Amino acid sequence: MIKGDYYENLFIQTERVRDEGFYSVNDFYLLAEKKTLRFAHHYIMLIEYIEGVELSDVNIIDSTLKIKIDTAIAGLHQHGMISGAPHKGNFIVVEDEIRIIDLSGKRCTSQRRAKDRIDLERYYCIPNKIKDYGFYSLIYKMVLKKTIRKWKEKIFARV
Repeated sequence: MIKGDYYENLFIQTERVRDEGFYSVNDFYLLAEKKTLRFAHHYIMLIEYIEGVELSDVNIIDSTLKIKIDTAIAGLHQHGMISGAPHKGNFIVVEDEIRIIDLSGKRCTSQRRAKDRIDLERYYCIPNKIKDYGFYSLIYKMVLKKTIRKWKEKIFARV
């Protein structure tokens, strides 16, 4: 209730980014929701169909394609939006260009941008060259969670 509607945010962000001239994202045409208070029980989303090859169907992702993926995500971040899940199923290759689908309607924070970049390294071996506050805070958070998990394992192993 406090954060606002996820899909409505995505709709607004997509429209803004495309109005700014960034066309690598798939267009979002319609959002219809049936709500009680601010909770959507049913929704319909009408988004652009993109004719092309899903990146997961591409056998070899060469360095040229990796550069285009990295550039697309950097452009997305520059326009104040995040992917949220830059895996192979969320990119479509169209005439040697990259289109990004299934975007996140979440706010574009430094940690979420860092997560996108870390995921690019994880999925495509594209090195993360930006080591900013978001990167270090995300790494610290991951290390802290791992440490807490280990402590819990030790505590519950004794019981």
